[in-house]
Amino acid sequence: MARLPASPDNRLLVDLDAIAANLAALRRLMPPGSRVAGVVKADAYGHGAIPVAKRLKAEGAEFLAVATLGEALELRGAGVRGPVLLLLGVWPREANLAVEHGLTPVVARLEALEALAQAGRGAGRPAQAQLKVDTGMGRLGAPPREALELLAQAAGLPGLEITGLVSHLATAGAPGSEHTQAQATAFAQLLRAARERGHRLPDSSLSGSGGVLVPPAGPDKQPIMARLGMSLYGGLPDPGSAGRAELRTAMAYTSRLLEVKQVPAGTAVSYGRTWRAPADTWLGVVPVGYANGYLRSLSNRGQMLVGGRRRPVRGRVCMNLTVLELGAEGPQARVGDPVVMLGRQGAEEISVDELAGLAGTIPYEICCALGAANPRVYVPA
Repeated sequence: MARLPASPDNRLLVDLDAIAANLAALRRLMPPGSRVAGVVKADAYGHGAIPVAKRLKAEGAEFLAVATLGEALELRGAGVRGPVLLLLGVWPREANLAVEHGLTPVVARLEALEALAQAGRGAGRPAQAQLKVDTGMGRLGAPPREALELLAQAAGLPGLEITGLVSHLATAGAPGSEHTQAQATAFAQLLRAARERGHRLPDSSLSGSGGVLVPPAGPDKQPIMARLGMSLYGGLPDPGSAGRAELRTAMAYTSRLLEVKQVPAGTAVSYGRTWRAPADTWLGVVPVGYANGYLRSLSNRGQMLVGGRRRPVRGRVCMNLTVLELGAEGPQARVGDPVVMLGRQGAEEISVDELAGLAGTIPYEICCALGAANPRVYVPA
């Protein structure tokens, strides 16, 4: 979704101090000496990759992580230095650029490793890479039974250094997950076997946000390298990880009432006439809809804050408009009054996790949708 031109009514605020505070809160859960890779893929989950990456580096994040080479090159072009992981790896044709810009692809194919080694020899310095292992995600990565052989092949390639093994938890953040424990056990066994064969692998990583909030059972005093994503932005990878760290939603989305009116009982609202006023009632119209990243699934389910109170969404969310029931306080509402779709107003707050729950989705989608559709304002500027 292309970001729309700036609206005089709608504002998407990104609180960089909240991201810094979330990083500090998450570090307190990690064993001493642990390191962080701040995940800024997908434009930092809609928060803006370059401003967020710069703040994370200023706060001491040892690594950054993106999905693609293009995302990494945007960071480099903005002057962001230091180790950057490419979580989706590289195609062989991209190996020279990856080495030129000091990037670390996460790969699981021999042809990519060979291309990186050749690029490293051409650059006169070893290319760095990490080996992706599928311990139970069922997505990318070599099976553990093949990983040791792939490591041996990589070790025989001049111009290449494998800095770590990487895997990803499928049920991260869910307390008591037997699958998470099985993955953690498989990863620990593989890493131990690899190191017994002489592979140092200092930057190996299993845990993302969920693995930090709800660590797998086992030795918990050893330093780790964790890839922190959604939790940096104040969202939870799983509802079961609530309360494990004091996280602040880093994104707020606000607008203003475009219209206020009273309608008689029986009035149907919006496309499909899916809601009717049970009595004479006051409605407010907000210039926000799915074109602005406010998901259509919030129809008749969402809530917004007006006058410090929660107001239910009535009828279907439209492309650029959403209707609220203002209730008995409707006569006090005025055109131009502030509306909060995400964030705090007075004593009330709609967090990213709550908004995701109302929409029947996850906080990742909420942030990506809002960030892709709206210009951002940063606080502090």
